[in-house]
Amino acid sequence: MKRLINGTALALILAGVGLGENAATAAQIYIQQSGNAPAGGDPNIITDPTAFVIGLAGGGHTSSNPVLVGVAIPNTVSGTASISFSGCAIPSACALAATGTYGLTANTATLSSGDLFTAVGLSQAGGSVSFVNLSGTDAADGFGTPTSYALSIFAVPTALVGGAAGTTIDTGAPDGSFIFAFSCDAGTGSATGCVGRGNGNGSGNGSVDQTVFTNSAIVDSGGGGGGGGGGVPEPATLSLLGVGLLGLGAFRRRRS
Repeated sequence: MKRLINGTALALILAGVGLGENAATAAQIYIQQSGNAPAGGDPNIITDPTAFVIGLAGGGHTSSNPVLVGVAIPNTVSGTASISFSGCAIPSACALAATGTYGLTANTATLSSGDLFTAVGLSQAGGSVSFVNLSGTDAADGFGTPTSYALSIFAVPTALVGGAAGTTIDTGAPDGSFIFAFSCDAGTGSATGCVGRGNGNGSGNGSVDQTVFTNSAIVDSGGGGGGGGGGVPEPATLSLLGVGLLGLGAFRRRRS
């Protein structure tokens, strides 16, 4: 059932309806094993961390360069965070992002409550990539019960084009870790955030390109976990569930 609901939500995203977003967050970044459209795995499973995809959903959007790609490692596993991309100066290890990029206040941090974007100063992003969602998924997928996550934010020197083929990256993060991302629409990124272009709601803020929990990724090279239901569905997904149940009830009444 959960996969079906996510598929419905995904269809609306591709139709141009931003679920769980406001006008300032119209383009979502997805991270997954493969594919050129968001899988909506809630989260997506990365079974091969040596080559997976980061892309942008939302036609007409192009992200700023760089894209900030983050790794969250639970304190129940051991390992080192890294992100690699062919365009990095040292392809085997992209550098940590410079503070001040799109409002970033720290390129490493510890998350034990709240959401991880706020923990590193990216306050324009939504809050679904949260400690509650991450720890609940890890616990459900057999990675222990984390009490904190070590966050690392890397700068991947590329732009993402909405609706186009994704970009291949890799990570050295251990199983149980999460991958997420943040950027601004092209031309709106500054040291204070995404600014400088209207977003259709009367605000001067530029559009934010971000990962919501549904389109984030969990590293699980064993393939046994991920998408395991520890996360809280996006608000709009809950609304879709209610509409779907009402429709099912009406269909049954007509049949009878």
